[in-house]
Amino acid sequence: MAIPEKIGRYEIKSELGRGGFATVYKAYDPLFEREVAIKFVPPELLHADPQFRLRFEREAKIIAQLEHPAIVPVYDVGEENNQPYFVMRYMGGGSLAEKIKEKTFTIPEAVKLLEQIAPGMDEAHAKGIVHRDLKPANILFTSKGMPLISDFGIAKFSQGEATNVTGSAIIGTPAYMAPEQASGEAVDGRTDIYALGVILYEMLTGKQPYQADTPLGLAIKHITEPVPRILEANPNLPVWMEKVISTAMAKDKDDRFSTAVELVETIKAFLRGETPPERQSSATVKASPYNKTAVAQKPTGAAQQKLLPTLLIAGLLGVVALGGGYFVLNNGMLASNREAGIPSPTTASQVESPVPIVIEVTATPPSAGETTPTIEPTQPTSALPVIGGADKIAFVKSGDIWIMNVDGSELQAVTNDGVPKFNLQWLPDGKTILYMSGKTVKTVDIETLREEVIMSYQAAEFFDSFQVSPDGAQAALTLNRELFVVPYDPQKLSAVSNRNHLLEMNGCIFYNELAVKGALWSDDGSRLAIKYLANKGGVRVDTIRIIDITQCDKAEPIRLDEFPLGRFDFNDVIENYSWDGDLLFFMNSPKRNGGFGDLLFYNSFTHKFEYFAPYEGNCCYRDATFSPDGTHVLFAFQDIRLGTEGIINLYYLPIDALSTERALTPLPLPENFFTLRDDAPVPALRPAK
Repeated sequence: MAIPEKIGRYEIKSELGRGGFATVYKAYDPLFEREVAIKFVPPELLHADPQFRLRFEREAKIIAQLEHPAIVPVYDVGEENNQPYFVMRYMGGGSLAEKIKEKTFTIPEAVKLLEQIAPGMDEAHAKGIVHRDLKPANILFTSKGMPLISDFGIAKFSQGEATNVTGSAIIGTPAYMAPEQASGEAVDGRTDIYALGVILYEMLTGKQPYQADTPLGLAIKHITEPVPRILEANPNLPVWMEKVISTAMAKDKDDRFSTAVELVETIKAFLRGETPPERQSSATVKASPYNKTAVAQKPTGAAQQKLLPTLLIAGLLGVVALGGGYFVLNNGMLASNREAGIPSPTTASQVESPVPIVIEVTATPPSAGETTPTIEPTQPTSALPVIGGADKIAFVKSGDIWIMNVDGSELQAVTNDGVPKFNLQWLPDGKTILYMSGKTVKTVDIETLREEVIMSYQAAEFFDSFQVSPDGAQAALTLNRELFVVPYDPQKLSAVSNRNHLLEMNGCIFYNELAVKGALWSDDGSRLAIKYLANKGGVRVDTIRIIDITQCDKAEPIRLDEFPLGRFDFNDVIENYSWDGDLLFFMNSPKRNGGFGDLLFYNSFTHKFEYFAPYEGNCCYRDATFSPDGTHVLFAFQDIRLGTEGIINLYYLPIDALSTERALTPLPLPENFFTLRDDAPVPALRPAK
């Protein structure tokens, strides 16, 4: 089939892939000036089987229900010549399958990846949705390296789904298929946990745990053979990894981790030198504080012996019967076995697998007639939620710094002097917040609450900004409208009392050609986005200029872009501006209450701008801040329609959602938390590690 030139308003650039149910194209969206991926059902499939349309529409419906930063988002849904399509975020960073071919992951690398996608899996499971085809090829990366879960095309609602959509056939990729899935039994979130265990095994060894000549043979091995010992595939791994893998890939789903987050937290506990408790008796049921899925009672004794052969026969016949359908139409299942790059078959040891790990959680109350399981008394662990690559927020309220998790939980104050503060920044150690108060730069340790003075320059007329570079090596500060880039050496900076002291630090930049008021660093530390006072018809107005400082003082900083002056009309005062460290900017003008105003988005590559008013199309906003991965924005909003009754709320949204004007849900702060109408929260997001 020829590649179409356009689908809807989208300009097709190339074909990304073709599977059993749809074709995916890379396209350009001229409205939002961004690359997208379009999933499109070819007409031959629609004519061959009407179920393809139902399955396709179902996938769009499922993803729409799963608005989570760890899941590839859907931007748009439509039809072109009676052929359905939906538009997704274009993932330019490749897949985990490609990365596994390139390298063997270390445990910290693997757990970092799993930690980012685990909340997304648990969110799906909490809504009763099971992916059923979780594998490295369906974990895609953004251009900045953030992993997201994709392809819910064969996902299944664990409760209440009509059988005519997915039917009773066994669908999935045999290399990652849990025993109950391969046997045709009911699936739930723990079916995906099994697949995560296989993925973890593959990341740490470069091999899949089982190998067979046919998909059917591979499925049988997942049902019948013991979990292979990972230390035989990679002897350099710690012994406890055997227990992690054997628990994640336990044949009985009751013996697995209850959630993806629990799997991640167990690995992190082992890395810290802690040992999670093991199963004490066969009557103990594993549970998790994160579990939202009912844990079924497993059959024992004669009932179990009778059930397994029945499921095996029914399930394997289902696989064979499906061979003419899914296997033929979707070569991905067959190809995935070859593409894994396993050099030789793995024969599982006949020795009993290590005892699975048991971590306590709240189990679903048993119904009448069921035996109440024994719950192991253990101390649960908790993971910080991660959204947009951030796990914590610092902000100012009534002159003090407060911190909380990105979902609004664990709110606490870390200063208590009530003195106005601004210029908040998390330092690279993740536990220190740098801020300015008056003409003093200070830090506060969020664990000990100890405050230290980094630099104080009371003789300055203006001391507007102090920003530490991403690597923590340099500081860009604007003092008396001059820009200094010097080594970030707290001991030397504490001794600075005049301009010459800064010059004697032999920094990278001293720049006084412009009246500089602020500076932000690029992600790689090679550029600065400075705010300075420019001349506009005899009036001094705020302007932002991006400069290249790689040559330091050996040459004049190279001007890369400048706005809004010369690009578009904007307020003469830029109250606040934020940079994603690459191309994109947010800024707001001051209209009311000390800095609330219009919110503007600017792309320094296309030189185009757009005003956003996401809260029902109304003003006013301030302190918009990019998330560490550039996918979300945090901002303060005060509804101008409420006049003096308008309160300040904080919102954390995907940037792609800003163009949809609607009522928004704020972060859950206490009622009337901000008591001052002109409070400036100036929030800062901590990158998750």
